[in-house]
Order: sequence, then structure tokens, then C-alpha cells
Amino acid sequence: MPVGPFSRYRDLDPVEVVHASRGRTRSLPVRRLPTPDPGPGARRRRFTGYEPVDLLALRYLGREELYWWLLDANGGRLPAALTVGEPLLIPPLDLATRVERPGR
Repeated sequence: MPVGPFSRYRDLDPVEVVHASRGRTRSLPVRRLPTPDPGPGARRRRFTGYEPVDLLALRYLGREELYWWLLDANGGRLPAALTVGEPLLIPPLDLATRVERPGR
């Protein structure tokens, strides 16, 4: 079950669970990270409620699948918990798309 380099589940091992009715299944654990330090290139934007978080990620981070990075930078809340008018922290692009490779 490979995950992409920008996934929040990268570097995590799958968990195997044995169910009485379904047998053995594999899944990824829930990853709870502390709110990342946004660094000096972070900016703020007011949440309008008209744009889904994945489209904000596409606009500011260049990839829809980085929506989780926006949510983690704002306390790890779900999109439904965001309120209209509240400031959203937008992490810098280089921090959100950084991929660390082993051995470097």
C-alpha cells in the first residue's frame, strides 16, 4: 500500500488488523502531528466559506492533495470546523512540498 511523497501518511508502516468476519486487513494509522511551525514565509488569508480547502491548497500550494497541510497548519481541524471570516495560516510552499529522502 504505497503512498505518495506528499501524503501525510508517508514513512508510516501499515497496521494489520485481524477481524473475526473479514479476516486480515491492512490500513494506515491515523497520524496526529503537532501544528507545524509555518516559518518566515507564511501568510494569512481570511476564510470566505466559498472555497473548499482543497481548492485553497491548489491555489497557494500548487496541489489539491496538500489540503491536509493547510488543515494541520490551522490546528488540525476538519474543514467543517472553519468559520467564515477567520484568518487561515497559509504555510510557505517550500515547507509544504519538502520531501526528505533517506541518506541525504
